[in-house]
Amino acid sequence: MLTKASTRSWQEKGYFFERSLIAKERVAQIEAETIAAIAADPPAAHLGERVYLTAQDLLIYPETAPSPVARNPEDYIAKVFNCHAVGAAHELAVDPAITARLANLLGPDIDCFQSQFIFKNPGVIGQPWHQDGYYFRYDRQPQIGVWVALSAATIENGCLWVLPGSHQANIIHEHVPDRRPETLQGYLEIVSQDTSADEPALMEPGDVLFFHSYLMHRSTDNVADYRRSAMVYHYAEAGTQPADPLAAAMLAPVNRWVPARRRL
Repeated sequence: MLTKASTRSWQEKGYFFERSLIAKERVAQIEAETIAAIAADPPAAHLGERVYLTAQDLLIYPETAPSPVARNPEDYIAKVFNCHAVGAAHELAVDPAITARLANLLGPDIDCFQSQFIFKNPGVIGQPWHQDGYYFRYDRQPQIGVWVALSAATIENGCLWVLPGSHQANIIHEHVPDRRPETLQGYLEIVSQDTSADEPALMEPGDVLFFHSYLMHRSTDNVADYRRSAMVYHYAEAGTQPADPLAAAMLAPVNRWVPARRRL
């Protein structure tokens, strides 16, 4: 169940935190399993590819401009999709600690349709202002993002920034291409809105941020000498469908629909 404070924050700000919700041992296991999957099929075997698929059906995005101190295979990676379908990341995706809170917002029947393991290695860029709902072209709105901190998220290592209350307009703003040469494939940005009231989402390992798919958010560059890592899950009401065939084709590579909770 959601507390009154969490419910109020969700309604007014579009997000709420649950501090120390997940044991540090569990988040460490998720990171270790993801790094092992990258080591088993490293980016060095896929030179020139913007994205590649592993035997576990994990979709791996190497950095366009890798960390200047990259040494290990995972140091060259920006994101890994589909982790919620396997291993410890799957176990967390369906854990009642998360899904019971989502049931208060989405209803009792919930699917986890996407996950991203995000590496923010030293020296790499952040993601500009955007709304996840821009990418989720579905017939049922909204969706909910669940950001699980696997490491400390600080100002220096490029934490998430949120714009409180930006979900309340209930619209998707115009997104334009991110024109930075080192940008990742698919990065778009919002440039038409006042973002001066933004706030940093500072987190410790095991902290969880629940956020509305219309909430504007971004991350900054990692100027620290240590990595920021996170597992981000996205959930929707069961039965949600792409709004059109083109949307279905665009979403298919990065989406794996996994039942997360069903009516008890």
